[in-house]
Amino acid sequence: MSSAIAELEVPSTREQLRAWVKGVWSHYLTGDSLRSRIARGAFWCVLGTGVSQALGLLATVVCARLLGSALYGQLGIVLTTVNLFATVASVGLGVTATKHVAEYWRHDPRHAGRIIAMSSMVSAVSGSAIAILLIALAPWLSRSTLKAPLAAELQLGAVMMLFAAVNGYQTGTLAGFEAFKTQAVLNAIRGFVACPAIVTGVALGGLRGAMVAYTATSAVTFLIHEIAIRRECRLHFVPLSYRVEKADLRLLWSFSIPVLIASFSFTPAVWWTSAMLGTTAGYAQLGIFSAALQWQAFVMFFSNAVANLGLPTLSAVLPERSIARYKRILKVNFLLTTALAVIIAVPVGLAAPWIMSLYGHGFVSGASTLRLICISAVISAANISVGQAIWSLGAAVPGMLLALIRGVALVVAAGLLSPRGAVGLAGAYVLMGVVQTAVQAPFLRALMRKQAAAWRGLPSHGEAVVRLPNA
Repeated sequence: MSSAIAELEVPSTREQLRAWVKGVWSHYLTGDSLRSRIARGAFWCVLGTGVSQALGLLATVVCARLLGSALYGQLGIVLTTVNLFATVASVGLGVTATKHVAEYWRHDPRHAGRIIAMSSMVSAVSGSAIAILLIALAPWLSRSTLKAPLAAELQLGAVMMLFAAVNGYQTGTLAGFEAFKTQAVLNAIRGFVACPAIVTGVALGGLRGAMVAYTATSAVTFLIHEIAIRRECRLHFVPLSYRVEKADLRLLWSFSIPVLIASFSFTPAVWWTSAMLGTTAGYAQLGIFSAALQWQAFVMFFSNAVANLGLPTLSAVLPERSIARYKRILKVNFLLTTALAVIIAVPVGLAAPWIMSLYGHGFVSGASTLRLICISAVISAANISVGQAIWSLGAAVPGMLLALIRGVALVVAAGLLSPRGAVGLAGAYVLMGVVQTAVQAPFLRALMRKQAAAWRGLPSHGEAVVRLPNA
């Protein structure tokens, strides 16, 4: 007996690890259950976004050291201005595509195909129009508002803005398909293209070289995303139709326009407060704030990766009309996005002096700014899932008003605190988050009670309604 036991082969540590990984993969990352879809999506979002964010952060550190705090502040305001115009040009189509593609591609693929095609056409037209507008306004903006010689950089940014506007609908469409693995690959490609391109552009051409590199990267990003969308449509038998129906136009008016207004209620506040800081406290202070703000994306890295699952998964369960299932998904999203931000914010806040010193001598005074940005990032992460729930339930107009309140809170707080420089503007972001939470959370609770009452007694998708004969 003992000799027989001795002859048994004991698996090696490598084989045991391989078996464990295989078991976890098959248990959590395969299948079509809610748990598997969330886990699989989170895995690919974290992987792809992680590569892109790491390379992007490396590029910003190198660029800041090469440019110095003042020129880096000017680069920051140019990119913020481009983002402002891109928000208008995107016409809110990213959120629209995510929600409605996720809701329809399984049950009504033709409808999903029309939404995708309409989104591509509208974003291309609006992006082109706004790009021309930015090119025309660039000299006036640089002279009168930004008070810096940035007209040529803004005009280069107009081309970048066109690609960014179209990319909004592209990422929204892929999220609606839950094509998270594809998005991970695309994000990684973008990171590997952007990092060397931007560093090379700054090294060879300074601020203008940076904008050339950003524009080229945006063009590559647009191209690879468009190829991916065509592939997903073929894979899921979603026919693209450019014959827009009246119902689709009503969707654009009733959902996309409120999303645009909601975005535009906040994005101008970000741009205005940044411009205020640069023109009053100086672009060196804006450079410090921009460097610290880059770490907001790092703190929210895992939260944003998981948040990519939020709107499509919430929208996908709407046909079931189950408030219990909806709440369960919302709870998971909220806990993940908040806890993951806290886990990263704490060590970043502790290491703030060392982190800011990486950017160069002109940034070493920004440790307190970075710590406040970490606090702001945690509050923002906690509000991600709340905002997604509001939009998934179709509360477009209230979502627009809530975004307006958020923007007003930032402008008012920045007006009071920005004279203190970068640390003052970072404090304004914290106060904005507090106001947003105080208003948004009670509204969502009321909205979900109303939705539960509306769903009560209604059949889920595909369920037959049994009618009893009259007695």
